Order: sequence, then structure tokens, then C-alpha cells
Amino acid sequence: MAAIRLCKYDVVKITVMIGIGFLCGLVAPLSPVHSKESTTSEPPVTVPETLSGTILIVGNGPERYLLEILAAEFESRHPSISVDIFWHPNAKPIRTIELNEADIGITGEEVPSLRSTAIARDGVAVLTNFSNPVKEMTIQQVAEVFSGKIRYWSQVYEEAPQTKIVLINRTPNENIRQGFEKTLHIPDGIPRSAYRAGTEDEAIKAVSGNLEAITFVSMTPALRAKEDGIAINLLFINRIEPEVQTILDNRYPLQRPVMFITHSRPSPQVLAFEQFALSPEGQNLMRKGKYYPLLKDQ
Repeated sequence: MAAIRLCKYDVVKITVMIGIGFLCGLVAPLSPVHSKESTTSEPPVTVPETLSGTILIVGNGPERYLLEILAAEFESRHPSISVDIFWHPNAKPIRTIELNEADIGITGEEVPSLRSTAIARDGVAVLTNFSNPVKEMTIQQVAEVFSGKIRYWSQVYEEAPQTKIVLINRTPNENIRQGFEKTLHIPDGIPRSAYRAGTEDEAIKAVSGNLEAITFVSMTPALRAKEDGIAINLLFINRIEPEVQTILDNRYPLQRPVMFITHSRPSPQVLAFEQFALSPEGQNLMRKGKYYPLLKDQ
């Protein structure tokens, strides 16, 4: 069985495969239960029964663990196919696919110019410090806070202190930030003056240590941090509690898709991997990978 190669040797190997130019180039309301492909008049590609070759996946967000799980199970079913994963904080999945330097890019939003297929969902938790009296917001308030229109906690909740809100943003190319801004309809993005956290852990730590701070992270690490006793609040949004069940039944409003981005005519190997991710077996792996299946009964 082929293995996912993520060690130093394999990063070098992938670099050779895609060229030095690739490395130089490194520097959603949402309808998360559907996959959407770019329109094309060409007939669908038929996946042959026997497949061999390599699939190269590129990404930069928190989905790496999920991709490792899917790839390992897929390789066990297709021993002649190798799934290589290139993951880097500064990777640009969309641009990489456009340049034909990888087979699948992982994003948090649909790309109209490319074939976009949702394979899973992610809840987005809005976090404040545990001692902050604000325990809930409307989605409109969240949008106004992160767009900079609301600047003081007392504007959110009259009994909150009249202190300035400290925004903890995420890095510009992160999938979660792109989907968050799109879902909240923040066309100009979160203010550039906001602090930036490079990882989920950094964002959680920043909020737990600052009474005036607010940030957003994927739901699973947020729930885990709360269970571990870290001093954070997961805000109710539109009076809906952020928890596994409210994501599964689509009541919790802040969600984003995990998207496969490919060319309009992907290879049979890529189609086979995509079909596996969307199959009942693949969807059952989403929870193991810390994400949520497209349908609540899976």
C-alpha cells in the first residue's frame, strides 16, 4: 500500500515534481450541503475499474488531517494510486490548480472559474474570553464587529464594559478567513489593524489571555479547548448553541464548506478520489477528520 509522503524527503520530491517556480509562487450565506461544479458542456469522465498513478493535493488550512485520513483509506482501496499532499501556510491552492501544478486544491469557498465540489462542512466558532460578559451575538452583530463598524463591547451588550474590542484575525490566505468574510458579507475584509493569529491554537491562546479579544476558529478545536478548561466562550449565534448537533442539522448559521478545486476535466484518478470522499464510506470519515459530513444522517 502506498503511503502519504509528508516527510522532508517527500517535500523535496514534490518540489521537484512541481518545479521551483511553484515554490516561488507560494508567498461562504453558505449552502454547505451541496457540491457545485463549474458549468461545462463536456460529458462526464468515466472512471475505469483499474487505476494507477499519482494525485497531488495542495492546501494551506486546517484540513490537512482530514486529507491524510481520506488519502490513506483511498490508497488502501487503490494500491496502484499514490496520494501526495503538499501542505504549506503560504501555499496558494487556486493559483496552483490554474497553473496545472497540482491535481486538487483545498479551499473554503467555491471558485467559479474552476470545478468546485464540496466534500465536507466546518463549523466556525466565534470566541471571546471566559470572563467577557458577552455570551451571544446575532450574525449581524458578528459581521459589524469584524468589519469594524462596532468597536466597543458596550455596543454589543449594554452591561459589557465600555472597552475597545480587540480583533484577532487569521492570515489572509487561510480558508477559514475567506469563508468567514464571505458568509458575513464583509466585502472589504476584516480591518488591517486587527491582530493576526497564524494557527487555531494561537487564536485561542490570544483570546484566553485578553478580556477584550474576539476571534474565530474551526469548531472542533474550539470545542476541544473548552473541554480542556481553556478560558474561552463559544458564543451563541442567533441564539443557537455552537455544538456538534446544531452543525449536523444545519441550525448553527456559521458554517463553511471544505472544497475540492480541480480543472473542469479532472483525471480518472482524481474523479475516483472525489467519488470516494462523497461516498457513504468517505462521508463517515469526515467526523474522524474533525469535520462534518454533507448530510446530517451520515
